[in-house]
Amino acid sequence: MKATLKSTILEILDQSKETGIVVDFECVDTDLCYELNLCVTQDGTMAVDREKRIDLAMLITEHGVEIAEVVKLMTWKDFEGLVASILSENSFACTESFRRRGTSDIKGMEVDVIGIRGHMALSVDAKMWSVRGGKASALRTAAEKQKERTFRLTSQLPQLSKKIPSMMKGPYTIIPVMVTWLVEEVELHEGVPVVPVFKLNSFIQDFEMFEDLVVSYTGQL
Repeated sequence: MKATLKSTILEILDQSKETGIVVDFECVDTDLCYELNLCVTQDGTMAVDREKRIDLAMLITEHGVEIAEVVKLMTWKDFEGLVASILSENSFACTESFRRRGTSDIKGMEVDVIGIRGHMALSVDAKMWSVRGGKASALRTAAEKQKERTFRLTSQLPQLSKKIPSMMKGPYTIIPVMVTWLVEEVELHEGVPVVPVFKLNSFIQDFEMFEDLVVSYTGQL
């Protein structure tokens, strides 16, 4: 990767993280911006929406930029959007940040991304972690929590169908999944697949290889 392309994208991600706007072009190669389908407006600024930020992050990590360097310039919503976009490309209908309010009797919950394809649901915890130290114990703990959230999701399918109207009546197999920047290969923790984001597409396409190894729950709509 050209150094100018790397520095330009990192600068764009840095400036647009909070506001979605780039205003300082001292460290930005505007010719490269046009190649990346980014345009400076008449007021001298450049808008970078979440989808474009995700594309830029994927581009530089695929070309060898350290994941940790990229993650610090991304937001949690960027990462959830990336996961949802990969699921959507694989014919899943998705919703992000599905919440259930807690009561005195029922514990509340939030699932980062839920994807529905046919009568299968993926309940995804999007972990934008980049620190590798002590990852095994952290992943096991997170996997247990995701199993718990997914089990509680089985009773929430009527509410979920309001977010995803294309859901059909009948039983659903619901599978907890964690997607992260942290790991290099698909791992299983407590029966929960932990998938590096750059392998999420192949994980979905080759899911039959993991189907008998992963934990799943059944819900009824």
